[in-house]
This record gives sequence, structure tokens and C-alpha cells, in this order.
Amino acid sequence: MPVVAHSAASLLEAIGRSTDAPGAATGSSPTVNALAGRGMRRRIQDVGGRVDMQDTVVFDRPAYGRAILEYVWDNYDLMRKPLLTWLVATAQSADSEDHAVAALAELTVRHGTVDYLTTLSELVGGSHPQVLGAVMESAVRNEHVGRLAWEALYGWAEQKSYAPAVIALCRRILEDSSVDTSLAKRAIVRLRRVAHKNNGDAVVTQVLDAFDALVQHPSVAQRLAGEVHGWQQGKVSARGGTLAFLALMTVRRDGTPWLVCSPPPDIDVQRAVHDLLSCADTAAQVISRLTDWIRSCADDPGAYTQLREQLLPALRGHNMFEAGMKLMNELRGISTAEGVSVADDFYNHLVDSRLRTVFPLEENIA
Repeated sequence: MPVVAHSAASLLEAIGRSTDAPGAATGSSPTVNALAGRGMRRRIQDVGGRVDMQDTVVFDRPAYGRAILEYVWDNYDLMRKPLLTWLVATAQSADSEDHAVAALAELTVRHGTVDYLTTLSELVGGSHPQVLGAVMESAVRNEHVGRLAWEALYGWAEQKSYAPAVIALCRRILEDSSVDTSLAKRAIVRLRRVAHKNNGDAVVTQVLDAFDALVQHPSVAQRLAGEVHGWQQGKVSARGGTLAFLALMTVRRDGTPWLVCSPPPDIDVQRAVHDLLSCADTAAQVISRLTDWIRSCADDPGAYTQLREQLLPALRGHNMFEAGMKLMNELRGISTAEGVSVADDFYNHLVDSRLRTVFPLEENIA
């Protein structure tokens, strides 16, 4: 009962917030006047509802609430925005079973025009991105409004305020192992667009978090491998490709990093590591993940030697000195099976003996 009471109060508040119509009596609003029109009360009574003097409607059977929602939506234009505002405010979670989310999803499927989606995004996108993602999931899976919904998401992907909702939806789609291939492809395209069009660290981090969570699904890992290949071929955005590579660095096969033991043939791992280390925006992230690689292989002499020989070429070259020193700083405290410091081992292989007095390891990584 407290939930019902709170939801009813929220609806009254949403209606009452509407701007007073010119010439209307003080305290009234266009939406209140519309609902007070002749004929509405009789229709409600005909289907078993009771209407009190304050126009509060009570039904004694289930499903009438949804029916009256649809009737008001279809016949009272002025009530549409207050209804959306109310439904969003009363959503208890982003679960599709939530009554408010289910009602929003049904309205979206039935009335999913460009104007409707624009209004919905303005009301929900910034404040309740998870709710918007859940509602739009129903829309993109619907054969009638699916294409329009995907087009709207493509546009929203460019806007920082809507990016969390786009990311939430795409995660929901890609987490479904039974999802149609075309839907999965569209979700990846929109995640790529979010990463490409938004420069803020927070949004980019959200995309990487999504990739990190999704990459554990084999089918998504293959799609992200395709993103890396497209990036290295110059066919897709660099940011989307680099984030996909960072996510793939967390995938393990039989306890060993996938990109170390059996990388996809279309990915040049050495080149990707070099490119990410030489870029200030990604150096810290790739160093952290390289450290995890090395730590996981340090106790296996054969695996460690193989990994070290794979990484050394990527750590050499222009603009790599600072990144290499930072990596060795992270490696301090890790030892090989023989008890050799991994930081010292990499230092001895990377720094020419004639330069070690100029660039001593202890001073540079302190």
C-alpha cells in the first residue's frame, strides 16, 4: 500500500506541475481540465471503476490500470508527458518485470514515433539511463519499431548525457547469448560510436567497463577481436579498437592470457601493445594489464621467457622510454621461478649496458 500511495501522489504531482492554461482558473492545469471533461467518468464507471469527488479512480480488478493508462494516452495528448514523467519516477528498478518499466516498454512499442522517442530520452536519458536501456531493449527487439529505435540510439550515442543509456542497452543485448546476429552487430556499432564521439574520461571508462564484462562471453570476444582488426586496418575508430584490445587482454584460456598463448591471427599483438604504450591516454591502462600478464606467467620459466620475448620489441622504439620505465616500476616485487626480479630482467634486456649508469633503474622508478 505505501508503494501504491506514493505512486498515486507522484502522478498527481506530475499532473499538477503542468503550466496553467491562459484564462484557466487559478490552480487548474490543461491536463486536469482535460481529464475532467465530460464522458471520461461514465466510461470508467461502465467498466467497474469508482470515481470520487477528487477524480481519483479506483478499480476492483487487475488489468484495468493498464487499460486506463492506454486510454488516457490515446485520447488525451496533454497527459502524455506527465504520464511518462510519472512512470519514470515510480520505476523501482531497471528490470523488465518492474511494472513501470513494463508499462513504458509497452507504450514505446505501441507509439514509438520519432517525437515519442525524443520525449522519452529527454525525460529518462540523463536521470535513469538503466531504465531507458531496459525500455529500449523491448523496442529494438520489436519488428515494427525496431529500426526506428536503433536509429534513435545511433543519434543518442553522440551525446554524453544519453551515452550511459546506450551503453546499458547494448550490454543487455550482447549479454543475451541467443540474440540475433544482426542485433549484436548493431549493439557493437553503437558502443563503438559512443567511444568515438565522446571524449570524456567517464564515458570512455563506461565503454571499457562494458567491454571488460562482455568479453568473457566467447561470441563477444570474437566480435571485439574484429574491432581490433578493423582498427589496425584503419577501417573503424581507433578509440573503439583500443578499448576492445584492452578488454581482450583480460581474457584467459586455461589460465593463460589469450592474446599471449593463442591470439587471433588477424590481430598484431606487438603492434597494438606498442601503440597503446606510446599513447598517453592508454599507457597506464595497458601497463596495468601487461603487469597482470607477466605476473600470471612469472612462475613458469617457459611461458615467462616466451612472453618477455614477445613484449621486448613492443617496448623498444620512439617514445617508449618513459612507458618502459613505468612498466618496470609496476613489475617491482614480481620475481621469476628462479628468484630473479622481473623488473631487473626487463631492464637488463631493454637498456644498453653503456647507458645504465646514466639511467639507473633504482632512481628512475622510485
